[in-house]
Amino acid sequence: MKKIASVLAAVGVAAVSLVTAEGVANAACTYDHACMYSEKDFKGLMRDDGFSRPNWGQVTYKNSSIALYRGDGSQQNVSSMENRDENSYIAVYYNSNYTGPCFRIKPNGRVWNFQDVKLSNGDANDRMNSHKFNPSNCQTGTIHG
Repeated sequence: MKKIASVLAAVGVAAVSLVTAEGVANAACTYDHACMYSEKDFKGLMRDDGFSRPNWGQVTYKNSSIALYRGDGSQQNVSSMENRDENSYIAVYYNSNYTGPCFRIKPNGRVWNFQDVKLSNGDANDRMNSHKFNPSNCQTGTIHG
């Protein structure tokens, strides 16, 4: 019985250590999914998602009512992203509905900071608004990850 209690206590400590001061869980990104983060370096609020999303303004971070895109200049817009799909690229678009300037993330790739990505309009940080697995209309976008 003591062994079970010590295991449960250890699990409880591990679960608590996954939560930051803001109450945001920094769990690993799920295999075959895309994960978007509100801060560079995969920190802050997180969205773990297995689907293409045509409008980040209508999708919220995990355990939050905060949208992935809240308008140009918002500090809570997506700033880093992981592609855990080992078979497909993910395109990230400046506009909703998979339109506008874009860049692609390699299979199993990561973009540590959207501010480092340059688009034809000048930048990407805090302004991107949709993503799509297996993109067909972002073939000229830069590849990262």
